[in-house]
Amino acid sequence: MESLPLVGNDAVSELRAQFCRGKKELLDHFRHARPTAPAATRLLRGLSQHVDQTLDALWQLMKIPPTAALLAVGGYGRGELFPYSDVDVLVLLPPSHTSGSAALRTSIERFIGACWDIGLEIGSSVRTVAECMALSENDITVQTSLLESRFLCGSRRVFNSFRH
Repeated sequence: MESLPLVGNDAVSELRAQFCRGKKELLDHFRHARPTAPAATRLLRGLSQHVDQTLDALWQLMKIPPTAALLAVGGYGRGELFPYSDVDVLVLLPPSHTSGSAALRTSIERFIGACWDIGLEIGSSVRTVAECMALSENDITVQTSLLESRFLCGSRRVFNSFRH
């Protein structure tokens, strides 16, 4: 895999620092709050929103082609992210994507690698809508995960096709 240019590495390092600071602040606030169910819900939603912002910034930084979309799936798709849960995402490819699209493939590989560099324990899949449909026909866990998806960034058109 290609290494990021120096400017990209600096930006990824800064995103990592911002992500770690933000997550620590959320956890510290929760530790010092009264232990209630609403406080826990606020933490889960706050962590989810913090990761949303981090992923969006990284997506923009990596200059992912505008034909792909990034979706949160599973519990993260519901907007509930536990402090040490993995971050499940789906990179949704346009229907015309072919395995020969080297530029798109390379940018997605760089994006996923940078997620790990930032400190996100990412669980990722990269598929077209047709591939999602085919996989979900025989696997209830895939169906459930996809039902709990939400748009993060990228192509709204590809996302709307997926939702339809």
